Amino acid sequence: MDSKVYQIKITIKEITPPIWRRLLIPEDISFHKLHKIIQASFGWRNYHLYNFDFGDTVVCLPDPDYPPGEMYGPGVEELNAKRVKIDGFLHEQDQFTYTYDFGDNWEHEVVVEKILAAGEDEHYPRCIGGERHRPPEDVGGVGAYADFLRIIADPKHPEHDEYLVWAEKDAGGRKFDPEYFYLSEINRALARVKVTEKKAPPKKST
Repeated sequence: MDSKVYQIKITIKEITPPIWRRLLIPEDISFHKLHKIIQASFGWRNYHLYNFDFGDTVVCLPDPDYPPGEMYGPGVEELNAKRVKIDGFLHEQDQFTYTYDFGDNWEHEVVVEKILAAGEDEHYPRCIGGERHRPPEDVGGVGAYADFLRIIADPKHPEHDEYLVWAEKDAGGRKFDPEYFYLSEINRALARVKVTEKKAPPKKST
């Protein structure tokens, strides 16, 4: 059977103009790998927890402080993101939510746009489109990001310079530009994401 790839569009919710990425991802990866792919495509730093929300099912990393059923409530099935493959869900569900950082609460709408045949000489995952730079880590959420943008756009604001210096950590030393998007840079980051699972070495016979 020929392998396939999913074309997905990921948009950070409640931000205008939208911040989005369009990706081609292989079918046989875990949700934890998909998390790493999303992190790389937006430039998030992977500092915080995450989950994938399908309504009656949440895919996440288990938290030893919260037994199953306690964090998301009764009736919600919790699955381990490192053990569950995306194919069984994305083949049936064309839209779901990825949330990163439960403090700032960055909700990303994920839409499955197409299922395509994988190219023989193509590398996946790959970004094929997008717009705008993500908010700085720990800026405080959607409302705080709007304040941040207003302040850095006003050179006369007393905190203008301080905010720009603080945001340089997320811009690789560049002046933070909310419109910055460089496709080749994103694909270089995606190329560093290892999508194949490590296999345990065979046991030695005694």
